[in-house]
Amino acid sequence: MPQGRDVSALLREASERLGAARSIAAVVEALRLTARDALDAEGIAVALKDGDQCYYVAEDAIGPLWRGNRYAADSCISGWVMRHRQTTVIADVRTDPRVPQDAYRATFVRSLIMAPIGTPEPVAALGAYWSEPGDHGPEVIDRLQMLAQLAGTAIENARLIHAMEESERLRTLTLDAGRMGTWALDALGHRLETSETCRVTFGRDPAAPFTYEDFEAAVAPEDRDRVRAAIEASLAEGGDYHVEYRITTPAGDQRWIEARGRPALLLGGGVEGMAGVTIDITERKVMEEALRRAASSLEQRVEERTRELVETQEALKQSQKLEAMGSLTGGVAHDFNNLLTPIIGSLDMLHRRQIGGEREQRLIAGALQSADRARTLVQRLLAFARRQPLRPEPVAPSALIHGMADLIGTTLGPQIRLQLDIAPALPHAIADPQQIEMALLNLAVNARDAMPGGGRLTVSAQRGENPAAAGLAPGAYVVIRVTDTGTGMDADTRRRAVEPFFSTKGVGRGTGLGLSMAHGLALQLGGRLTIDSSVGEGTSVALWLPAGAAAAAVRPAPGVAAAAVAGTVLLVDDEDLVRASTADMLVDLGFEVIEARSGSEALARLDEAGAIDMLVTDHLMPGMTGVELAREIVARRPGLPVLVVSGYSDAVGLAADLPRLEKPFRQADLLAALTGVLAGAAPTDRQLAHS
Repeated sequence: MPQGRDVSALLREASERLGAARSIAAVVEALRLTARDALDAEGIAVALKDGDQCYYVAEDAIGPLWRGNRYAADSCISGWVMRHRQTTVIADVRTDPRVPQDAYRATFVRSLIMAPIGTPEPVAALGAYWSEPGDHGPEVIDRLQMLAQLAGTAIENARLIHAMEESERLRTLTLDAGRMGTWALDALGHRLETSETCRVTFGRDPAAPFTYEDFEAAVAPEDRDRVRAAIEASLAEGGDYHVEYRITTPAGDQRWIEARGRPALLLGGGVEGMAGVTIDITERKVMEEALRRAASSLEQRVEERTRELVETQEALKQSQKLEAMGSLTGGVAHDFNNLLTPIIGSLDMLHRRQIGGEREQRLIAGALQSADRARTLVQRLLAFARRQPLRPEPVAPSALIHGMADLIGTTLGPQIRLQLDIAPALPHAIADPQQIEMALLNLAVNARDAMPGGGRLTVSAQRGENPAAAGLAPGAYVVIRVTDTGTGMDADTRRRAVEPFFSTKGVGRGTGLGLSMAHGLALQLGGRLTIDSSVGEGTSVALWLPAGAAAAAVRPAPGVAAAAVAGTVLLVDDEDLVRASTADMLVDLGFEVIEARSGSEALARLDEAGAIDMLVTDHLMPGMTGVELAREIVARRPGLPVLVVSGYSDAVGLAADLPRLEKPFRQADLLAALTGVLAGAAPTDRQLAHS
């Protein structure tokens, strides 16, 4: 018996603490504070079952026991007690084979009593320890088992409390996720209780009261009778309450609410009230109304959509033909560039070296001029095929339009008179000349089709006045305008004119892409396309292009004698003729040239060679592209200058600021590119990585 202490009081204190415990941790703490005194023991310990181990979580003793340690359940007394579900009494720990002597040798313990906690499967064990051997009587065993039973009940209660709290947490989480508010209505006094979410749904302050009178006042007048009838029917008949109605919030917003509820029944069968949830369904109602309106004219819409689909399919066929033609044109033009490169390079070299007499030089000059015209034609073919990236540069509008005049005149035919109106001293426009030429050609074709009986087409260029009227930011602009005397457009046609695939020419006569391409080009360059037209009065289409600063004087391409470059060049190209022609140009410029047919051969040459001053590589090659080769070589020799030679169509994907030379080229073009690369920095990782 505990000396000088009331055992009943100690057990009552333990019972109260265990009864108040709301978690397993609180149960363990209550045992730690009360069990030792209640058992008149020199030490107590609590071990929790943790899988196949026993975890000693708490102790109160005259000396250290095992708190914080874990032991295999089949090698400790607490494990034996929980496994066999029975209290064990050990009068002398040194003689009992169940006792792990290594664990007990360092403690004061010579005798013990241990009881399992929890039924039917124990979840813990409570042990009492003494420093002397011997039995401690049935009263101590009873008190220990009583504490273990109280602890088991407390643990079960803690689990139930945890389950309830978790259930409430999940319920709250579910309601919040569904944006549902809860409410309860007293049937007798019509007293309404609502959650914060419910009050927010009604546009109310979540902290302010919300009465049944407030609820009725919020409901739209045309829905109030229906809502009252639904509430009364549910309370009277005990059926579910489900109604949708409109409300007006204090801020004046109109909302749709869906409410669901069920009656709460008394034990005698009467109805105490109702409880349920509300949710804002305004968005759903808006969608339903939109669907209803759509359905009301479904047949008309189907007819319109069917007609539009047929037109779109026909336009798509035309677009696919255009795309196929563009792909073919781009491929042919790319191969043609490879053929032109050695032709232009060789003719240029013969011309510069003045090979032959006057007659031979005249023939060479004529051939070179024809080759340059072929290069220009290829550029226009590639612009048509859209196989070259947009490369804005200062463009002289007068020179561009005069250069296009013959082609536009041929396109228009003899019935349409072409007139040019170019203002003097125009600034340069920032544009891609090939793309602008293509846009002008498309606009001329549109104008021709709008004048089936003939007429006049005026191509003009002026300074842009009042850019704000065209929807542009303040600044300097050049306006290139194409004006015809054709049939003109009505307001709807004018509004849709720049839509892709929109065309008024009829099936098979146009793709509907000309104006949309010109519109997209103008926007991409920082300008705009505008259309002025009236039925029977012709059409004027204007390309607003940003104006550059005062045009810089065109510097002549550096001649051979001006070359300030020299060194060893690693030249890579899979086309033998192109590579040979380029090598001749480089040697003539004073370089030593190491040739390679592919990326792998170039890497082998690099390993064999000594100093390399520059890499000049074709881009599109079998096995390894020029950019991939450049990455590999620059990784091996950081800082090595790189020049990528490319046809227009294979330049797609190259970084815009990566140094490159486009085929075909003369020696002066090559020298200018080399001088620029050697004078600048080596390509950066960003340039190579974005290519």
